[in-house]
Amino acid sequence: MNTNRFMYLFIVIAVLGVTACAPSAEANPVDRFAGTWSGSMGFSDDPSAKQDVVVNIPTGCAVGNVCGDTTNPGVSCQWEMTLSALNQNVFEYKFSKTLSGGDPCEAGVGTGGTLTLQVDGTLMREHNTPMFTASGALTK
Repeated sequence: MNTNRFMYLFIVIAVLGVTACAPSAEANPVDRFAGTWSGSMGFSDDPSAKQDVVVNIPTGCAVGNVCGDTTNPGVSCQWEMTLSALNQNVFEYKFSKTLSGGDPCEAGVGTGGTLTLQVDGTLMREHNTPMFTASGALTK
C-alpha cells in the first residue's frame, strides 16, 4: 500500500513540475499601447496653437504592419499608422495612408513619430513633419 502512495505522490510531483516548467504564452509587448488615447498637441512652429488628437491602437500589432490610426478632428484628417519599431517603451510609427480628409491630409503620409509610454500611464506623442513637430501627452 505504501508503494502505491509513493508512486501516486511521485506522479503528482512530476506532473506539477512539468506544468510549472512549461513555457507560457508570452504577451505581445505592443499590447501595452493598445487602446484609444486622446490629448492636445502643441506645435513647434506656433507655440500658441493647440489641436486635439485621438490615437487608436488595437491589440495584436506587429512591427511592419498597420497598427491603428490617428485622427485630428480640428482639420478633419485621419491617417493609418504602421508600426515601424518597438524599443522598450517607445512605439515608432509612420502614417502609411490617409483614411479621411482628402488632399490637405495627404501631406501627412510618410511622416511619423513616437509614442512613449510614461510611468504615470500616459503616452507622450511626438510627431515630426518637415515643417513642424507636434507633441503632447495622451491619456486613455
